[in-house]
Amino acid sequence: MEPILLGELVYYAWQRSDFYRELWKRKGFNPEKNFQGDCDLKNIPILSKDDLLSVSTKKRSIMESKDCYYFTALSSGTTRYPLLSLQPRFAMPPYYRFVQNLVKGSSSVLVLRPGSHAIALIAGALPERYFPPGSIIALGDVNDFVFSARLAHEIEADWLVARPSDVIRFAATLEQQGYAPSRIKFLHITGEPLTSAAISLIRRLYPEASAAYIYAMTEGPAAMGLKSSRCAALDTISPTAYHLNTRDFIFEAMGGSSVVTALHKIPTPLIRYNTRDRILIKDNFQCSCGFPPSAIGIIGSRVGEESYKIGGCTFRVEEIKNALRKLAGLVTDDFRLQIEQVADGDRLLNLLHFTIRLVGDPTPFIIGTIKEIFEREIYVTQSRSLGEAIRQGFIAPLGIEHDASLSGASILPPDEIMKPF
Repeated sequence: MEPILLGELVYYAWQRSDFYRELWKRKGFNPEKNFQGDCDLKNIPILSKDDLLSVSTKKRSIMESKDCYYFTALSSGTTRYPLLSLQPRFAMPPYYRFVQNLVKGSSSVLVLRPGSHAIALIAGALPERYFPPGSIIALGDVNDFVFSARLAHEIEADWLVARPSDVIRFAATLEQQGYAPSRIKFLHITGEPLTSAAISLIRRLYPEASAAYIYAMTEGPAAMGLKSSRCAALDTISPTAYHLNTRDFIFEAMGGSSVVTALHKIPTPLIRYNTRDRILIKDNFQCSCGFPPSAIGIIGSRVGEESYKIGGCTFRVEEIKNALRKLAGLVTDDFRLQIEQVADGDRLLNLLHFTIRLVGDPTPFIIGTIKEIFEREIYVTQSRSLGEAIRQGFIAPLGIEHDASLSGASILPPDEIMKPF
């Protein structure tokens, strides 16, 4: 799956996509008049996620090829309205091939991702030979680690595909089921922001594994950024610093936000798509991993996002405000949530520190009541309450303090992720 030229992509979208023609006409853009070459990239209107969500997946997708299948890729998303995309295959970035060469021979691959993500990942990866020919590929269950560990034992898994938090938590179950994590030789890690705590735990729990850390989005035809367990130079900059995939994407930093163009004819082309991810780009970076000098990106939280996903948990502004409103008269719905992530032995813990605004003076009874409401009313997954997550060791006991001058509502990612910004 080779990238195409920008001009070819623009005219492909203009000629074949009703969605793009209507969008561009509304915004006063006509490539026949306003686009003469790559230097006119900035003439193209910005595409937003709301634009994509404004029509059905089928209506905005170009499906002309009868030589492939289209698989639904569902954003793991932090919003109430996940985005659905159709993907026939995922292009393999040069850096992934570079890391893959560290692991030789056929493999047994355990995919520990939700079914809606795993099917698209496996189907899109097979045509590009992400997994060596001859591999066994098995789909585990993220809600049943015991079953998944037994499956790993049966197929003698040496590759594991999972989120960083699941990779870490799965190690203990593998041990309990008599399958040493040291038998895992390659880790394909994606789906959550990375922290230094997560990286260090993965390195310690899987001492024989080479890891590929992947920065991607459901909408894209390939990973946007990658790094490996050999990228110590990137890790010293930020746990969320990656080698950018400049073969398959054009990256622009606009107002600190990442705007990308995917240079592929995919069902819904991405042309100047505002990911809203904060980004800092550095060119010609020489990494300790040995990859040739190339552009890197330091990735932060999304601009204007009212939720944050990390460590297997999602935290939403509106859900926290609704919990506070159940204590009307005692507190306002102003709050600030600072999230950090730490290693506690072999566990990865989310630390939550809430700052709230009380109507009166804080007392142990009021603070205790607020904790009780939060633990009962806030859900960090579809089926797991905050209280359950604390009892199960996903999250440390809550910290809560009062600030009479606090105004507004915000969720702050770990300091080390936001420090470069």
